[in-house]
Amino acid sequence: MNQLDLKYWLGYLSEWLGVIAVVMIAGASPVVRKIRRVEFRYPQREGTFALTLFALLFFFAFQAFSNKIFEFLRTTSAAFAGGELALRMLIAAISLLPVIILLIARGQPLKSTGWSRENTRAGLMMGLLLAVLTIFLRGKFTSLLKGITTEQGSLLLVLLILCLAEETIFRGYIQLRLMSFLGTTWGWLATTLLYLLWQLPGRLWISQLSTAWPEILITLVQALLLGWMMRKTYHVAAPALYRAVSAWLLLI
Repeated sequence: MNQLDLKYWLGYLSEWLGVIAVVMIAGASPVVRKIRRVEFRYPQREGTFALTLFALLFFFAFQAFSNKIFEFLRTTSAAFAGGELALRMLIAAISLLPVIILLIARGQPLKSTGWSRENTRAGLMMGLLLAVLTIFLRGKFTSLLKGITTEQGSLLLVLLILCLAEETIFRGYIQLRLMSFLGTTWGWLATTLLYLLWQLPGRLWISQLSTAWPEILITLVQALLLGWMMRKTYHVAAPALYRAVSAWLLLI
């Protein structure tokens, strides 16, 4: 669909308003209100680790899209559905490795990356509610009841891996630490900016900045919403599930 088409923007606007409503309503439920927040003993140190990690990952992402040394990633991604999304999936999966290494080396639990067992119910509840809402708002409910093709299923799997990896990195590892370091609001906004920067290498690789601005604007709004979901649930499942399903519905 043309990015300058009115229906294109109305579709996103209705989805975003629906997401805001659901997050506000679900956020008032007993399940979400009982979440356990993640705190760090040394916020400044954690913030430094988060920012350093982002700098390394941003450099890697830029090189992965532009340096011929990483051409094997593009070749490998051809084996998966989704084209450029498959390449982003591989880059995100590789970028998750430093996070895992840091957790092991520093002896930190998974809950410090937004995978708290205590908050799983709240994260899954909100993520599934948002996924179902998006299916209805995008008018895909009836067609999905008829089943999906193998290609559509493969595309959903690629998006789930991509979103789980990126959301663990940004909303899990980076945002939780920056909220502890900078405060809840500034940490959320700072993570939104970092996530937007992270998306630029891939966006500018396939299009010029002058034509990529609609996607950049959409990414900005979506990043704010994803970070807000993380603030409400302290679990990666909510933003990851919503983001994966939302992107998938636009492609099938």
